Amino acid sequence: MVLIMKDLRLSSYTISVKLEAEEDKFFLVHGYTGAIDIVEGECWRQIEHFSSNNSLSEETIRTLQKRGYLTTRTPEEELQYVWKIANVLHKAQAKMKKFWSFVITYDCNFRCPYCFENKISKNGSQWTKMTFTMEMVDKAYQTMNLIEPHRELHQDEILLYGGELCLRNNKDIVAYIIKKGIEGNYKFKIISNGYDLDYYEGLLSKDYINGIQITIDGYKTKHNMRKQHIVEGDSFDKVVSNIGMVLRKEIHVILRINIDENNSEDLVLLKKFFVENGFAESPYFYFSPAILIDTKAKCNTKDIKFFSSEAFIKMLEDKSLVENQDFQIKNTVLACLKNRKCYKLKSTICPSQYGSYMFDPYGDIYTCLETVGQKQHSIGNYKENLIWTKEKVFWFSKNISNMECCCKCRYALLCGGRCLAKTLYTKDKGFEVTECKKFGYQFPRSINFAYNTFLNKFK
Repeated sequence: MVLIMKDLRLSSYTISVKLEAEEDKFFLVHGYTGAIDIVEGECWRQIEHFSSNNSLSEETIRTLQKRGYLTTRTPEEELQYVWKIANVLHKAQAKMKKFWSFVITYDCNFRCPYCFENKISKNGSQWTKMTFTMEMVDKAYQTMNLIEPHRELHQDEILLYGGELCLRNNKDIVAYIIKKGIEGNYKFKIISNGYDLDYYEGLLSKDYINGIQITIDGYKTKHNMRKQHIVEGDSFDKVVSNIGMVLRKEIHVILRINIDENNSEDLVLLKKFFVENGFAESPYFYFSPAILIDTKAKCNTKDIKFFSSEAFIKMLEDKSLVENQDFQIKNTVLACLKNRKCYKLKSTICPSQYGSYMFDPYGDIYTCLETVGQKQHSIGNYKENLIWTKEKVFWFSKNISNMECCCKCRYALLCGGRCLAKTLYTKDKGFEVTECKKFGYQFPRSINFAYNTFLNKFK
């Protein structure tokens, strides 16, 4: 490599983070090479304000150029380069395994005020009563093979979803879905409110259930205010009892805690509660606070005060829970440090943009959990013959390469563009808005969490 000093400049995709655990050191990450390095403060200052009059050795400059921190590319050339990388990555992702989900029913035994499915309530109460039949189950499994004839390219796990899939009356059809899936060497993950899981106790086995995500909305009083059973009332105690039952079966429980400003103080109470009742000691129990998203659904949200992304992260930091909501930055960086590997780049964050298929009881196919039941977002129909809509092209073509706001962002290939469905709730912005602000805010914090963990455990 011929070194031409006058053409070198600081790359637009160089990211630096001051390390809190070191006197004067910086953590460098490059946005399209994935390079990760730790440098002395003086070295970073020379890089940051690079000129031909620098005092860095020729060998160091060559290394910095090879890693991407210094470049001869113009900003426009870098943008084009990122665009090309993103396109290649997206094509590679499209060839990966396909993800499968069954939306067993749109009916539910709760009426949570913030639920995104309130957007489909205009279809009428009877519309939600439709549930998978055995015939539709068979068609769904057949369609999976039509979509991807090569079984080795099927994700081995099927997600079961709703509405609330684990209603008392749904047990037989859920059992049939699982039986058919086992015959095809599939296992299952379930998303449930947890209330009627006791009716499914005999059906739940770690042999074919990989995990169950259950949501609560705070400690007992606050949870019961928002998540009432439509007939039986308060739900907290019964849900907790069912969590215990699932854990005893050695099935993983991902406990999602929906958080807004009005129930955030309950996090401390909940952590204490789950420690005291022994759940926290279980290797199958995972505590996951999640920001409550304003879906703009027409519903009663007077008791809900939605967090900004920054305020939510600050709250988690104060409660030492930040690692639960950091886009997996900490774990990714920690693995890079341990294994001496680069940051894994991606052009999307979600299979909804390249290979997720969700079958509903009406024969419609969706690609995203948050758009099921919204006919305008259906990507196809499998009721009679497999037919695709223009939405399939729209969803499966979206990645950071065709979103200019992403390509210009130095974090683009590190974050993958974030959740597209959430942008549906951003007025007049469509899909051209992302969560980049939140990712950029969190990135330096998680870098320091990862580095401190590395120092304490592995160095």
